Amino acid sequence: MNSSSIKSNAQAQVPALPLLAHGRKKKWSYSSLIFSLFYFVPPLFMRDAPSNGVMALIVMGFVTFVFLYVLSVNQPVNRLPYYLTGMILLAYTTSLVNPGGTVIFGFVSFIVGYYYRFSIGIILLLAVSASLIFMKVYLYPTGLFFFLAAGANIAVLFGFGVMERKETLFQQKEAKHAAALSTLSAIAERERIGRDLHDVAGHALSSISLKAQVADKLLTKGRTAEAQAEVKALAQLSQQLLSEIRQTVSGIKQLSLREEIAKNMAKLSEQGFDVMSDVVSDAVSDVDESRFTHLTPLTPLQETQLSLIIKEATTNILRHSKGNQVTLTLQCTNDILNLVIADNGNSRCKTEGNGVKGIRERAELINATVEFQWGSPTVLTLQLPLLAKHNSSEPSA
Repeated sequence: MNSSSIKSNAQAQVPALPLLAHGRKKKWSYSSLIFSLFYFVPPLFMRDAPSNGVMALIVMGFVTFVFLYVLSVNQPVNRLPYYLTGMILLAYTTSLVNPGGTVIFGFVSFIVGYYYRFSIGIILLLAVSASLIFMKVYLYPTGLFFFLAAGANIAVLFGFGVMERKETLFQQKEAKHAAALSTLSAIAERERIGRDLHDVAGHALSSISLKAQVADKLLTKGRTAEAQAEVKALAQLSQQLLSEIRQTVSGIKQLSLREEIAKNMAKLSEQGFDVMSDVVSDAVSDVDESRFTHLTPLTPLQETQLSLIIKEATTNILRHSKGNQVTLTLQCTNDILNLVIADNGNSRCKTEGNGVKGIRERAELINATVEFQWGSPTVLTLQLPLLAKHNSSEPSA
């Protein structure tokens, strides 16, 4: 299989697969190199120990393989065929002096199983199997065990690649479905708001226009007292319309704190972070229920600003954290909503950037206090006082 044939087959694949070296796939892609140690097993069991020169070639071949593999998992699909071709040629070359060189075919199969259609992978497996049989018969007639192990390695890694591809495609399909539902929900929300505003404002604006015309005619005829009465009625109508519009607009769905937490935790997990969250359901959107019945629920402004703070904190972690673990805690204690976001990266902040300043400004907007602890771990702590509900059985001040 040459470079041009692999490249032409790339055009038929399903597009937009994430790179193997990105997100949660990065850990598996690099940790799978443990299988490559099989490369050094056959020289240990050879009847005649390899000479120093041959051993140097074997080691050089392994180093070259690791280099090509790391480059391959970081390449977009349109450039991948060149690196796969290089790995295939290297597998054949190293196999001439070391049966363990056949292990390289397994990693090629893993990459092909992930990026390309199943039929293309089967073609590659058949070609590699024929090559293994040829080398077994003509080069290593007594090395049956090693070639059986190499064949099993190729089949297993190809299967891993195929499963990873199916899982990724399924996740992309689910994400598109969720995005479509979100879009339809937003469209329905806009249509509802449009209908409500039309119903609220239509009649009121007609009345205001009519009152203004009547007042103008009365002023023209010198009937000032009657005109003033119409103007007062006009002012009342305007105030009533303004109040109804505010009530309608307040029905616009604010950012959901629960959804924002789930979305950002999923984003961190996708980028390879181990995520742990401890979110009390009452603290998210039902503060007025269960054991917090004496507290008011979060206002739309509070929930929106908290959502934006979590989003900004997540962005900062993705950009600057060198760690791999994130913990989010959201709980209510002593009438205070406590939000803690910690990552095990070793962050240093000599001057606060726009992201940190934005978090402070949003916290100030909802009368919350926020503190940052820099170092390892890096911790964001936010405290939002929750107002007590007014008890109707008690006399008001």
